[in-house]
Amino acid sequence: MRFFKIFAMLMGFICLAASSRALAAEADMQAFRDVYLQNMSEAKGYHLELMFNGPTLQSNVIADGQLWNNGAAVAEGRMSWDYTDLAAGQTKRTEMPFYAERSGNVVVLYGNRGGQWQRENILEGFTWILNAVCSDDRETKMKYAATVKDVKLEDVGKGQQRMQVTFDGKELSAVEDKAVRESIAAMSEADSRDAMATVVYLNAALAASDLKITWTVDKKTGETDMVVADLTDVMRNYAKAMLQDSYDGKISLAQEEVDMLASIGYYYNLQLYLVRNKESAKKAVIPASVKNRAQEGNLFGDINSEVVSALKK
Repeated sequence: MRFFKIFAMLMGFICLAASSRALAAEADMQAFRDVYLQNMSEAKGYHLELMFNGPTLQSNVIADGQLWNNGAAVAEGRMSWDYTDLAAGQTKRTEMPFYAERSGNVVVLYGNRGGQWQRENILEGFTWILNAVCSDDRETKMKYAATVKDVKLEDVGKGQQRMQVTFDGKELSAVEDKAVRESIAAMSEADSRDAMATVVYLNAALAASDLKITWTVDKKTGETDMVVADLTDVMRNYAKAMLQDSYDGKISLAQEEVDMLASIGYYYNLQLYLVRNKESAKKAVIPASVKNRAQEGNLFGDINSEVVSALKK
């Protein structure tokens, strides 16, 4: 399990800003439906912040991007991580400028390490979430709307409406399992096999978690202004599901992978903030020089040990 697969969840959960069911007050649920089921008729600019924090490693992703109604997306930003060597009492900071681009079932990350641009496919099986939520197909949206079990509305002033949305993890997992099997059917046999293996653990994590997000919209237009989500439980349950299968002998993991999953499953937190920003779309342009010169690489292979060191805290 590569380090960035924890961040890989971001693109999926960024777009999970929607759903519904009769357990909530009808007025609140109807307001939610009205916003979620509207058509996404144009490109959206957004500003993203993602925080992955634990005892020995604190990492941040800050990016500006654009999302189209066909599911394509592009982002430009900077990742940083601070690693503390507890034995030496020293902290080292690393920064990496990056671009990310999604088209079809492929998401490519371009990162600059040591002055060299490298590229890596990062989202693999998670790309289906973008397909489902960014679709303008009403039937698809209705399926996801049915997985929300509670909505609470709050008037926050300044023409904004805030919704506290709670997803039923088991129902969301069932809908997503069906969606991903349809989405990855067009992949190569090897890619689809890897994607399905990843999604099995994501679905297990979702089934064990009632995902909660805070979704703020513009009252007049219904457009999303901000999404805030604590993804810690989903991330930890993902890691624990893989660990359990390794303990049961269902999968084989290297000791470094076991240690990293244990660190993530018990010590690390993951929070996401997404803000609508029209100006962000103008910044998210990947230079041709980056695309043409980037070499295939493993951008985060050298920091697995830093994540694992949480076990020695």
